[in-house]
Amino acid sequence: MQQVHVRRIKKKWVAVISLLVGGLLGVFVVTGIWSMFPSTMPPFLQKNAESTNTQVIRALERTEEVSLVRLGVTGIASQENNSHLFNIEIPGSNRTKFIQYTFDAKLGFEGKDVTIEKTGDSTYTITVPEFKFIGYDNPEYRVAVENNGMLSFGTAQIDSTEMINEIINNDTKAEYIKSNQDLLKDQAKLFYTSIIMSIDPDVKLTFEYK
Repeated sequence: MQQVHVRRIKKKWVAVISLLVGGLLGVFVVTGIWSMFPSTMPPFLQKNAESTNTQVIRALERTEEVSLVRLGVTGIASQENNSHLFNIEIPGSNRTKFIQYTFDAKLGFEGKDVTIEKTGDSTYTITVPEFKFIGYDNPEYRVAVENNGMLSFGTAQIDSTEMINEIINNDTKAEYIKSNQDLLKDQAKLFYTSIIMSIDPDVKLTFEYK
């Protein structure tokens, strides 16, 4: 009787072990299929991947202006007016003004114009729009030198406000952007990379610039 009892116990253990081995093999097979064909994975198991993808896109989408570079600008602007008689300059009629100025110029781009394209599994292409002059802070202006000739009473006054307005015109804005292109590209790349890597370190980004 004891031998029969032992045989029954062995058969039960063999059955249990067979079930466990079969279950593990089934898990490996199903996992392999999901790895090769992600679309076959049940929706509730795909939720985390979709959540990460959405989070990356939302982190990249910005509607406001993005300031990348701040330039400390210092300079002196000058203007001279003279009176003329029959197209001949009247000696001593000159008015001259020099204005010293400082301000912090802000360069960047329009966040709403950035395009984001998913090009593969955890890979994105980010297209950055043209860089622009966003604005300036901490402006300071003062008349450094003003000189009026003896016969300058008939010469038009120099408007300090107009001089200041001409300091930051379209030409100077374009020059700031042109001379800082490489720095702006580096900062744009660093800006978005730091955001995305904090969410998903495995994401690979490619940058294009208009």
